[in-house]
Amino acid sequence: MKVVGRFGSISTRILVILALAFLLIILLVYWVIQTQAKPRILAMTSEIVVETGNEAINSIMASINHVDGLAKATSTMVGGLPKQDDIYKQTFGNLMQQTDARIVGGGVWFDPNMYVQGRERQSFVWARDTSGVMQPLTRYNQARQTPTPYYRDWWYIPAMYARHDHCVWSRAYVDPVSNQRVMTCAKALYDSRNQAFDGVVSFNLLLDNLGAAMKKWQDKLGGYVFLVDLDNRFLAFPEQSKVTQTTENNPQGEVVTARQLAAQSPGFAPIADSLERINHQLIDEALAKDEGRFTLAARSILSTTNLDKISEQESKLLSALLLLNIDQTFALVDSHLVETIAVPDDFILQQPATAFVFRMPFTYWKMVVVKPDNDMMSVANALSDKLIQAMLLGFIPILLLTAWVFRRYFTRPLKRMADAVADMGALIEQKQYQQLSAHKLPASAVSEIHVISEQTNHLIDRIVENEGALAEINVHLEKQVAARTQDLQQAMDELKASQVQLVRSEKMATLGQMVAGVAHEVNTPLGYVRSNMELVGDNLGRFDELIQHTEKLLQVLKAPNTPPEKTEQLIVQTLQCCEAIKEDEVSEDLADLIKDGLYGVDQIAELVVSLRDFSRIDESKVKEVDINDCITTSLVMARNNLKTLDVSTELAELPLIQCNPSQINQVLLNLFNNAAQAMPADRRGTLHITSSVDDSQQYLAVSVKDNGLGIEESKLVQIFEPFFTTKKAGEGTGLGLAISAQIMEQHHGRMEVSSVVGEGTTFTLLLPVQSTAHKSKPARALFENE
Repeated sequence: MKVVGRFGSISTRILVILALAFLLIILLVYWVIQTQAKPRILAMTSEIVVETGNEAINSIMASINHVDGLAKATSTMVGGLPKQDDIYKQTFGNLMQQTDARIVGGGVWFDPNMYVQGRERQSFVWARDTSGVMQPLTRYNQARQTPTPYYRDWWYIPAMYARHDHCVWSRAYVDPVSNQRVMTCAKALYDSRNQAFDGVVSFNLLLDNLGAAMKKWQDKLGGYVFLVDLDNRFLAFPEQSKVTQTTENNPQGEVVTARQLAAQSPGFAPIADSLERINHQLIDEALAKDEGRFTLAARSILSTTNLDKISEQESKLLSALLLLNIDQTFALVDSHLVETIAVPDDFILQQPATAFVFRMPFTYWKMVVVKPDNDMMSVANALSDKLIQAMLLGFIPILLLTAWVFRRYFTRPLKRMADAVADMGALIEQKQYQQLSAHKLPASAVSEIHVISEQTNHLIDRIVENEGALAEINVHLEKQVAARTQDLQQAMDELKASQVQLVRSEKMATLGQMVAGVAHEVNTPLGYVRSNMELVGDNLGRFDELIQHTEKLLQVLKAPNTPPEKTEQLIVQTLQCCEAIKEDEVSEDLADLIKDGLYGVDQIAELVVSLRDFSRIDESKVKEVDINDCITTSLVMARNNLKTLDVSTELAELPLIQCNPSQINQVLLNLFNNAAQAMPADRRGTLHITSSVDDSQQYLAVSVKDNGLGIEESKLVQIFEPFFTTKKAGEGTGLGLAISAQIMEQHHGRMEVSSVVGEGTTFTLLLPVQSTAHKSKPARALFENE
């Protein structure tokens, strides 16, 4: 009892409901964050990384564009100068003196015999000394100091084959003199008089600032950022020592490729695979554009370059770059993202990460942003945690405040009222009416409780006032009731038995009329179910034939000395049988036949269920019912009688009401049958059924309207009388509408009728929304005199 009392409290129940609702809200918020917010935030974070990466690419492109413009301007200027040493030294020297600190050297490199006839080497080269001052160099013109000619170097040859007006960028390398990491921008030089190839103009760009730039973008993005050139050699990397190695040929150190780093650190392999995949795509694009020119350029670059200065893969990449850059222009606004890849265990971050690979459109350098997955989801995780914490902390004071408010303004007044009412009940049971005045309910600040208290106190006053008169009347009534109770009870029992029997008889008569229609309705689907089953049996014979062929084939295959000809013959027969079944679409036909058969069985089942529901005669079974379901069931039962009518329905959404569905079905079926029988032979009958809630929201209205012969006004007042009928002798009992009217009265409803002769009749059933059909009500005799 203590547990029941504790959880029976209104305040406790309200608090439990609030807690459950709050828990549901938290689960919903968590689900929304996991399924909607986190993917969206991850996408937004990725978009920010992509936008920042594009910004970084555009920033680098701006610097490259500056050097490219310088090379183009120098090429044009040098191509128009007369071939005199003083002019080149002064003009090109002044230009080199004015370059910024990022340009650490450059030169004009003439092709053999193009500057002076018979002279193999002629160049004008400038480089910065240790103090950063640009100084001229002459050693490249002396054969004994440079045994390998510059015009066969790996940066010179691609520029000679380029067919566009931009630089050809070399790979990153360490300058042997300054020991600095640089790249060379090489631009072909043409004679302005005859546009013949004269040589190459070059500028050496210092790459140290790339490391600082990548550090800036890395601080902005998180994770780490690095840059590789066309051949996937590292231009900038967070830990430069990891991407630089010293060899016997290059004691000053050389930059490794992404694949070489992946061989040392397997965690870098996914990124290296992506970079190589992008290079393969570059070569494939060049092959698709002009395979012949691509192959010729790659072989020429490889064969003309000094031995061991360039690899076959690099010659292909340079050839692709030369071919694709014919139509390229500097693009500083487009998205440069090529690929987004997952890195399960990054070798630097030591955790799962996502790599964003960007490609620079003109040089085809690649920038890679590697961001930890934890950083990608940190905002969403923090938002989820803070939101749930705030909701949990905010719910506790709300719960306590709600408990106090309910106890103060609701639970306590109700408890006082319940105690007072219990005391009143004890006094009334003891018939001590005069003492009720001492237990009047106190006034309350809650308006609803105050109204109850006021009305209860008023009732107490009335009880006390009339207590004397009521006592005398009660004594007299008790004597009269005692005298008549036995007679009334006997009469009531007989009346109820007669009424029930009469209603059942009428219902069974109606049911008998429906049986013929139901039998006809069942025969139709039963006929095509039988037909379909026969066709299924015929089609299954085809599969039996296939099984026989298969069994013969299995027996032959198991036999050790079976001739191959017989085996082959049986295989052919089996395959032919399979093909015949497949061509005739036997499986599809079986599926369709079974589907049609099941549909027919469903129709029969629907009729049987409707007949069963209608035939229930349990008059005491009152439950919540949707009247629209009663209309639908009754229409199914009357389908055969209504087949000559055009039946239409207009059913509104109705609240559930308490009633006896079997009795309501009987009323509706009587109305449908009467409408079908009221149709003249020369007119196409219509039946329109509507359901709605009346304007007062107190009654459900079901209207059954036909366009039959109609009923004369003089007969309308008699149609609900027992045994009155407008039909011919032997065609009706005259009890259908009388029983229907009594059923409606027992449900505290009513039946209305309106009719116009020659136009039709409308019956309207009105059932209360707040039904009291379950309450006891004196039964009215069906044949009593009025």
